[in-house]
Amino acid sequence: MSKPEEKLVSTFVSAISCCRLHPGDHKTLSVYTDQAMTILKDMLAENPLVITISDDGKMRFNGIVVALELTDAKKFFLRLRRKKVVKVSVSNGVQADELKGFFADVAFSGSSFNFYANILIKGKNDEPSINMFTEVQTHEGNLMHVKRIYQDITTFKSINMKAVDAIVGSLLANIRKGELIQNMLVSVRSDGNELYVHSANAALLTIFQVEHLGLGTALLYDIGSAALLHDAGKLMMPNNILHKQDSLSEDEWAVMKKHPLYGALLLSSLSKVPDVAITVAYEHHMKYDGTGYPETKKRAKKQHIASQIVAIADFYCALSSELKHRKPISHASIIGLLIERAGKEFNPLLVDNFVQSFKAQGQASP
Repeated sequence: MSKPEEKLVSTFVSAISCCRLHPGDHKTLSVYTDQAMTILKDMLAENPLVITISDDGKMRFNGIVVALELTDAKKFFLRLRRKKVVKVSVSNGVQADELKGFFADVAFSGSSFNFYANILIKGKNDEPSINMFTEVQTHEGNLMHVKRIYQDITTFKSINMKAVDAIVGSLLANIRKGELIQNMLVSVRSDGNELYVHSANAALLTIFQVEHLGLGTALLYDIGSAALLHDAGKLMMPNNILHKQDSLSEDEWAVMKKHPLYGALLLSSLSKVPDVAITVAYEHHMKYDGTGYPETKKRAKKQHIASQIVAIADFYCALSSELKHRKPISHASIIGLLIERAGKEFNPLLVDNFVQSFKAQGQASP
């Protein structure tokens, strides 16, 4: 093991020990985390750092066996083995808060880990998970996984929330790397994949908003997941209505307007789906002023803030898509419509946040 790797392991062990001695975000933990970030910066310049724990009792860093005679290396190895970890991958772009969370997870008993955008942890008994460092690099690459998630819901009446989290993490990682949102959005194609493309785009724009709001990573994952699943009710729509390229008739529209209710019922029947995802599925076509659908008896009841955020993303994605009976509307025109309808259909503070988030990326507004 090279000197940088030895130093990294020692820093990891010190950080883990700090978590055990001082639960919470102790200032000493920040010192060790900063040291680890400095070492990782050079190590991750070209490839992810992959740490493996094999059945033969060896620990490897990017395939190189680590000498467990080194005290800190042995401590780290034993801690991971107790947690039943077989693989840890750390990608370029890892954040300090992610490392702190990882240290805390390793420090305490139990086999559970939180989900991190740039740290992939595989347990001994885990099902194969999406490798966000290779398979899920581009936004378009996520579509295959979005489609698989929706197909599992339809076919097996189950959902892989780890896969959902992985997609949210991938989108977040690309946003934090400075990828321009306009370049990441995928064009809707009339090939039967419209639902998956729209869901992925809506999730991207939702995460974009929440990141600019600074609501925190845990909440971001829940709202991002909700956006990815907000149109699950369309899985229960007749294909001739769902994939119709012309305008819907009055009767067809009456059927389509049921998809929020169907979506909420469907998601509530699945295990491990966040409550906010069920709420958003039901509310994403409600309006800030209490109108919209599904209609409720309590008109004074406001949309959940997550539903308000997703509604803006949903509106933008719908209008920016090219359909057989309608050309896509420009970014500037959609922003203008959002500003015009702020306070009525949309939360004005969230519309302003949406506009400012684009300005921060250098995208002009009208």
